[in-house]
Amino acid sequence: MTTISRCFTLCLFLLSSVVWSAGEPQTPAEAKQQIQELQQDLKKLDRWLKDIKSERSGVEKQLEAKETDIQELLKKIQTIQESLKKGEKQLSELRVQQQSLQLSIQQQNEQIAAQLRAVYRSGDEESVKLLLNGGNAEDSERLVQYNRYFSTARQSLINGFINEVSDLSLVEKSIRSHRAQQAREEVVLKEERSRLAGQQQDRRNLLAKLDGDLAKGDKRSKQLLSDQKDLQEMLQRLDEALADVKIPDFEVPFSSQRGKLVRPLRTISKLPSDGGINLGGVTLRTKEGEPVHAVFQGRVVFSDWMRGFGFLLILDHGDGYMSLYGYNQSLLKEVGEWVGSNDVVAMAGSSGGRPDSALFFAIRHNGTPLKPLSWVVSG
Repeated sequence: MTTISRCFTLCLFLLSSVVWSAGEPQTPAEAKQQIQELQQDLKKLDRWLKDIKSERSGVEKQLEAKETDIQELLKKIQTIQESLKKGEKQLSELRVQQQSLQLSIQQQNEQIAAQLRAVYRSGDEESVKLLLNGGNAEDSERLVQYNRYFSTARQSLINGFINEVSDLSLVEKSIRSHRAQQAREEVVLKEERSRLAGQQQDRRNLLAKLDGDLAKGDKRSKQLLSDQKDLQEMLQRLDEALADVKIPDFEVPFSSQRGKLVRPLRTISKLPSDGGINLGGVTLRTKEGEPVHAVFQGRVVFSDWMRGFGFLLILDHGDGYMSLYGYNQSLLKEVGEWVGSNDVVAMAGSSGGRPDSALFFAIRHNGTPLKPLSWVVSG
């Protein structure tokens, strides 16, 4: 999707939204201007990110590239799986239609056969009786009319039979086509899964190499401090970039949702802290590919790979509140997109160099880290 078309789509979304009303743009031109201003402000952040990324080691750059390839493969596999699931549903519907047509054709075939047998037994006999008994012209005319009615009814039944046979042929052709398409998609799915396995093995090799590099001296602790500093600076730059960008007011403010926010994961289980790189956030246990949910409605202001946090997504909820989601396997939303509470924004994973699957989750207010788990629904 081009930048212009993305802006246009976002403009329409902003204008049609009923949730964000108070600060909502009143015209497409105003909405487009707001989006362009946001993107212009965030370009400064993009330049800073490029500078930060240029300072990384070769292994770290390879890790980002490898995890990006894995993300794209996973998205492609998901698309194929959804297509297969949709195709199976369509096949099921076609089979039901096929069975219905086969039953109807059988019933019509029996009705036509019964009528033909009745005509054979009684048709000529009635005419002979009229001739022998000297029937009058009115009786003869009545018999001719009856025969005409029966003939029309039989022809109508036969036409219906022919049409349903034709429909059945089309349905069976469609079933064969769907099966062939599914077979092709299953071959592609197998190939993509094989590629994914290879990429994941390459990633494991890179992680082992990176881990070996960090094991020398105090490199690991320095790396952790550097990652923490980078994230802190990035968040400050985000705050500055968004300072002049008006986010539409929500009917329900974020500040009133303490203890009421949607959980980012279905089950909350806290893992040990990652050496202090949390900025007030927590590391949660996840399963690979588990859906990550937005805790509250807002706008995506960051969606990219960052050293130490992998694929990181940040939502701006207005009034200085932000929520952060890191270590993801893949990101499903782009910068500028609006999301609703409980929307799936990412798939959990272990990007950023983690050996196991987890979710980095944090909430900040005006740059100050909050205790994130105290804001979500308990249980």
